[in-house]
Amino acid sequence: MKSIYLLLILFLFSFSTPKIRDFDKDYTQELLGKIKSITIKTYEYKYVDKDTVMWAKTIVQNFDTNNTIINEKFISEFDEYENAFKYQNGLLVEKKAVGDKNNYTTAYKYDENNNQIEEKSFNNNTFFVQKERKFDKYRNVIEEKYTSFGKEVRKTEMEYDYKKKFYLSKTAIDTFKLIFSTSKKEFNKKGYITKYQPLNFYKTFDFQTYEIDKKGNLTKKTLYKNDNTIIETVTYKNTYDKKGNIIVRERFLNNKLLEKTTYDIVYL
Repeated sequence: MKSIYLLLILFLFSFSTPKIRDFDKDYTQELLGKIKSITIKTYEYKYVDKDTVMWAKTIVQNFDTNNTIINEKFISEFDEYENAFKYQNGLLVEKKAVGDKNNYTTAYKYDENNNQIEEKSFNNNTFFVQKERKFDKYRNVIEEKYTSFGKEVRKTEMEYDYKKKFYLSKTAIDTFKLIFSTSKKEFNKKGYITKYQPLNFYKTFDFQTYEIDKKGNLTKKTLYKNDNTIIETVTYKNTYDKKGNIIVRERFLNNKLLEKTTYDIVYL
């Protein structure tokens, strides 16, 4: 009887609808242990001249006892600024520039399911840009709209096929003229994007695939032509500390080092 219940649970889990994990330029695992601060240093290297640093930046993040960021400071050759974060019921409600003459502030709002439905930015208390989101019952984004100075400049609608594990993103961008684009993204049972394919706009590749390890780290990104010919391959290599957190992450393009990020972690 126990085995029947176990099989039923496994069956239901295998067909459960995942929460799609947002993808920007990287996937990395959650932090482990109690963190006091992290100093993150990123170095970008010239592709032609081996080991020649082209650009570097430092980010210093401070955390509370729940591993929530309370402030962070950005330092580079060209710029330096700091952000402070405010929370309510465990949710980020405000990000504010510290000591900035323009007084940049971003405010966040949520629905009853704790989905972030609004992100509104101000410059010297003057509203200038807003992002609004709508979600389906599975807490995945179905619409995302950007407004700048009161004008809608971008709108994206997502259509999901949860059985086949993919969704279409249809975007309209209004700049000097109205531009439409559609892309297809496939995801796995954990909600990670595994394949991206632009469908009807100018592109330098036909599709790209992503490989993610069991910890949730992106390990490989490959760009292809339509005939499956590989255009380029980006790989990632991690070094971990004793607690299992990443302390060095390197990014390679066709086996040549492009970027190296170090994490100096101070534990509580």
